[in-house]
Amino acid sequence: MKRILSGSLEHLAPTALLRLVSATSPSGVLELDTADGSLRLEVDRGRVKMPSKSELVSAGRILACRRGEFRFSPHGVPPHEGEVVSLTAFAEAAGGAASNQEVDRLLEEELLEISQPLSRTKIHVLPSEPPRNPLGDLVAGLEVGAPAGLIVERVGVAVQDPEWWRGSLEPEWRRRGWQVCHFSVAEDVDLDAIDLLVVDDRQAGSRAGRQGRWLQLIRRAAAADPSLPVVWVTSPDDVGWVHRLIEAGVSFLMPAPHGESGEIMARFGDGLSLVVERHLEARRSDGRSGLPPGVTELVSALLSEDDPDQGITSLLQVAAEHFERGAVLMAEETVVRCRAGFGYPLNSDHTKLPREVGLLEHVIRTGEAVMAVDPEAEEVGGLADVLGVDALPAAMAVIPLGRSGGVAGILVADRHGRELPDLDDLVLLAGRLGGAAVR
Repeated sequence: MKRILSGSLEHLAPTALLRLVSATSPSGVLELDTADGSLRLEVDRGRVKMPSKSELVSAGRILACRRGEFRFSPHGVPPHEGEVVSLTAFAEAAGGAASNQEVDRLLEEELLEISQPLSRTKIHVLPSEPPRNPLGDLVAGLEVGAPAGLIVERVGVAVQDPEWWRGSLEPEWRRRGWQVCHFSVAEDVDLDAIDLLVVDDRQAGSRAGRQGRWLQLIRRAAAADPSLPVVWVTSPDDVGWVHRLIEAGVSFLMPAPHGESGEIMARFGDGLSLVVERHLEARRSDGRSGLPPGVTELVSALLSEDDPDQGITSLLQVAAEHFERGAVLMAEETVVRCRAGFGYPLNSDHTKLPREVGLLEHVIRTGEAVMAVDPEAEEVGGLADVLGVDALPAAMAVIPLGRSGGVAGILVADRHGRELPDLDDLVLLAGRLGGAAVR
């Protein structure tokens, strides 16, 4: 980590930037050039020299500005003489100065107080691949009903006979959070009311005389912004029709099952569910802004390749500035797994929740933070079990960890029931950098 790293403050707020650098404790020179002035900080293992009154007032004005750029040049710096403060404490005090708080009091009391403890919050990191727990896997497999709040996407199904869909796939898809809307002909399909369309064309005669309408519908779906995926189930033997579907812009051609035995249809249903999930995830990502390269490079540079858990611990160190308890849960294909935390009595033998748990799945799919939960809800009770507590308070933050336009995991945290503080910076930091840090 030798070259100078730079990026836009539009993508990473100045205060969030200082908290990130503070949590990873690097050394080097951090510079901010904004429309309201410039700031240069010599950072020694995440700490800077105690600012003067005028420096604090000036820094507060600069840190409040989002128009500008940052540069970080990593290298050793001479140890600071006299009192030092963490970058986090510096950011908090500068923010207070910008809010017209008493600067002398900030310098003499609060800044010294929040900078005094040198000990860092103890982070409990769980194994990345804990021992298999057959009983836990069985319990996860018994989750059959999705809470009402989980319905976050609508899948249209165009089919002449919906009996098999309603009996076999619809319950499973509802458990995944997909509401099924049935259509029979192209004219009935309302593209504005669905997020993906599946057309069951196993009975080719059902489209007789209507090929043109179906092709027009596919073109409209492809032209939408973001484009609406169309998964077409048909026989690959109908080469001419398959070619026309491809030309129209169909998203995926799913081979129709050969036969209707239970095993064949079960395998077909599993494959189709996987295709639908992948296309829905791609559509979700299209609606989210990706992480700018400069910010990604900064995170990668701040984290040590020799310590794969540093990203998790650094993120939780930042969270510990706001909360008394916190944990990071990673979003895997079928489960959400607890990886690390502080304040909660985590247990390495009980780390998983099924992806169908409503509260967490809603945050993963929408990318939106939640700042209050229902302690009586079943899914919140399941989360409490994984965190090792009997119950969770209503005042609880559930924050998505963004990566590559999607959500890689979740930060959950609380203050033992006390009111949550202003978390705008933390939500931004986690949404932009969380998934990149938790690699």
